Amino acid sequence: MALLAGASLTCLTTAIRADENTTLDEPALDNSFPPIAGNLQLQVIGALGVGHIQSTLGLIGVIADSISKEIYNQKQIDDLMKGTINGLDTPKKMLRRLQDTNVSGDDAEYLDRMISVLNALQREARALSVYSKTRKPDDAAKYERERRLVLRKLGELTHQEELLQPDPPSRANQTPKTNAAEDASN
Repeated sequence: MALLAGASLTCLTTAIRADENTTLDEPALDNSFPPIAGNLQLQVIGALGVGHIQSTLGLIGVIADSISKEIYNQKQIDDLMKGTINGLDTPKKMLRRLQDTNVSGDDAEYLDRMISVLNALQREARALSVYSKTRKPDDAAKYERERRLVLRKLGELTHQEELLQPDPPSRANQTPKTNAAEDASN
């Protein structure tokens, strides 16, 4: 499964690419995947797990970006983040149960790292929820630290070098504009 990190992203992006003539009604069958060595079920779990992590990361990021535009009210943000946090508990439990089966040491270690990313996503969602309530710079900075940690852990899990690079200057120190602030500047 350790080899899965790079292969899973390649397989996912290859599977997503569709022939120009393919319609939604006729999904293309992609037979270009390399032969699979090792446990196919574990590789599928790894690929789906990475996809779920990336989707969750994207959801949290979209909600974070929406705060300055006041797209969602506080209750909606809180509900979305609680749902995200709670929704990650079941995959973590299932991955732990999988570790209790006869998986190899490398596979168990990969599952540990995947669970670590899921834990970091939960902390990021909690930090965003807190920041959305308080709008304090310290809470924004905590959210930013958690966001960067998730990116680093995901980069380590998937061997994506671009996620391991230093991030651009922190957005945490930027105070979201409110309508009143925008009106005053116009």
